[in-house]
Amino acid sequence: MLRLVVFLCAAFVAMAQPPAGKPLRERLLERALKGDADAQFDLGKNYEAGRIGLKKDFVQAEHWYREAANQGEPFAQASLAILYGFGKGVPQDLIQAYMWYELAASGTTGGDRVSIVEMRDDLAGKMTPQQLDEARKLAREWKPKR
Repeated sequence: MLRLVVFLCAAFVAMAQPPAGKPLRERLLERALKGDADAQFDLGKNYEAGRIGLKKDFVQAEHWYREAANQGEPFAQASLAILYGFGKGVPQDLIQAYMWYELAASGTTGGDRVSIVEMRDDLAGKMTPQQLDEARKLAREWKPKR
């Protein structure tokens, strides 16, 4: 009888516990698929670094950074610029890299902006005047997709 009481008490306590939460990557993916730019950026970072149980995958990182960047998320824009600047997960494209740095710089302030401008200006030193003109034109014409 005592065993039955202990068993029933243990069962009651177990049933009263909330179910184990979904892993972070699943929660991020759900939010990202619903258009949450912060979740998309976080998913991109985690794919780029191979964290939270995700394999390192620059193609997936680029995809999620682009989703967030297209909504105007400046840190996703800077991350996308880095991928284009180094050709990680995408063909190296200095024009695209500069454009995304330019957009990211316009959406940040303080030390973040200073760092992004430094990376943008360093990249500009590797570009022709025609490439810079094209990149600046693309940045001026860019509109967020929300």
